[in-house]
Amino acid sequence: MAGAGVCRDCEQSQAALRQAHARIAELEAELGAVRALLEESTRTAELLADDIKRYRYSYNVGQPHSPERVPKDQLQLAFERLLETLPAANDVTDASGSGVSGGDDGGAAPEPSSVSGDNPSVAPPPPAPPRNSKRKPPQRPGHGRRNLDLSNLSVERARIDPPEVIANPDRFVKIGEETSSRVGFRPASYVRLELTLTKWKPIEAKDTVPEANAEQQLTAEGADPTTAAQPATTILQAPLPPSVLPRVMADASAIANVIVSKYDDVLPLHRQERISARHGFSLPRSTQCGWLTVAFSLLYRIVLAMFAEAQAQAFCIATDATGAPVQKAGGCRRWHVFTFIADNGHIVFRWVNEHSGTAIKSLLSGFRGYLLSDAASIYDVLYRELGIVPAFCWAHVRRGFWRALPTDKDLATEAIAIIGKLFELERESWLIPMPDRTQWRATRARPLLELFDAWIALHRDRQDVGEPLLKAIGYYLNQRDGLWRFLDDGRLRIHNNAAEGQLRNLAMGRDVWRYFVNRTGLNWYTTFRSLIASCHLHGINPQTYLEEILRLAPHWPATRMLQLSPKYWPQTRAALSAAHLDCLRSPWDRSDASNTAAAPTRNDPVQSSPAQAA
Repeated sequence: MAGAGVCRDCEQSQAALRQAHARIAELEAELGAVRALLEESTRTAELLADDIKRYRYSYNVGQPHSPERVPKDQLQLAFERLLETLPAANDVTDASGSGVSGGDDGGAAPEPSSVSGDNPSVAPPPPAPPRNSKRKPPQRPGHGRRNLDLSNLSVERARIDPPEVIANPDRFVKIGEETSSRVGFRPASYVRLELTLTKWKPIEAKDTVPEANAEQQLTAEGADPTTAAQPATTILQAPLPPSVLPRVMADASAIANVIVSKYDDVLPLHRQERISARHGFSLPRSTQCGWLTVAFSLLYRIVLAMFAEAQAQAFCIATDATGAPVQKAGGCRRWHVFTFIADNGHIVFRWVNEHSGTAIKSLLSGFRGYLLSDAASIYDVLYRELGIVPAFCWAHVRRGFWRALPTDKDLATEAIAIIGKLFELERESWLIPMPDRTQWRATRARPLLELFDAWIALHRDRQDVGEPLLKAIGYYLNQRDGLWRFLDDGRLRIHNNAAEGQLRNLAMGRDVWRYFVNRTGLNWYTTFRSLIASCHLHGINPQTYLEEILRLAPHWPATRMLQLSPKYWPQTRAALSAAHLDCLRSPWDRSDASNTAAAPTRNDPVQSSPAQAA
């Protein structure tokens, strides 16, 4: 009986164990289904996250092509709301900065007590210029006809007589005339320039001995008249004008036109080839490349000298970069072009094959001033190892809040309103000369910055705001010290828009010619674009400048190339010697070829200019 009970207990235990195993199998099946569902949900979430990234990238890529504007009435309302809610707004109102309090009388100077702060010996800053004192009154767009300046156009005159007068001129007498002007267009075209170098032989004096007697005399002396030595004759030939490039089919004017059309007007060489054919002369792109090769060999030293002086003497350099696709087998390599705007009067473009700290360090190894840029991490090595001082861009801060408008319109508008007041203050401060500008701008900008800090502290930890707004706030907090740097010196700007604007030409070019064929194309672009952009900076016609420099550069000392930069060209041109001035004259401007001066050598004395001293 006891054995039967034990067997029954064993059977029950085995049955319970079988039930437990069956339950475990059921749970494992359920767990597998849950895991499969979780994996599917994870994959779905990853796909959705990828879609969001693609949509966000497409949205952000499309934004630079649209103006980042907010209606002024919305900004003013948002700023007035801030003045009523934040305690720091009282300091903004007390500063009475131009455009800060929202009134029209913001240009008045603050009282000395509100300016001096903790140091009563500090003199108050100069008053701000009255608002709109140097600005033209706004005009209604599209109203009336604009007065065109026709003074620089050549004049083609046409006299129109009545047909009755033409038929019978003797029956009429002229009592007056009425003249009106029209704007016409004569298609630009290449011309064929024929240079004829004349040859001359001096007129020999007539021999007093008759020719027959001369032969008899030679025969009597035993000499052969056919082998007698003939007197040497001197042949004179006109020299090649120094303005003509030797062994080059093109004149400097044609090369300058190709350069400006491609690197300023964004007309690729194949389009210029088609345009030239439309005007009766087909200029192959291969020929244009040969011309650009010659021009680059003459001009690249000027850009090197400009960049060397910018690093050695500039107080602040503004920089930005954009992609430069270079063709390779099966695709393109993404290299990068940097622009450097030095506050001592140079704009220089340079290219690198990678967007890294090592690359930017190799470019700016000789610079020790302020660097105005965005907050890219590649610049950290400059601040850490070279001692360059960072100054960051408020336009990038504003762009972050502008992108937050779709998710947090009210809060983003308030931030943009404060930043807008900073930009208004910046525009007015540049009407004040240095060194007064530093104190004037700092006194009025600091209360706005403190107001912005108070606004950031109020909203940085909120959980009900969208991700774009939090990213914009985080960007400001990470770069706060560099964004406040403009308070230290009035020569520092608060934004880097000028550098971004210089890269717009390359961005437009990528839409036209898509990529660079090789690094030679990058060298050409950075060299020619540096000279053209610097010409625009100094108000110089780039085509006239390039034409004259191409004529003069072969005869100019290589050690003084900086004098040929756009910054120094007006002074250098005014101090040129007569021989160098003759190099600037085009061949068709020479009324008398016999008066053409010989080309100067590289050792010819040149009058000193401010560029030589620099």
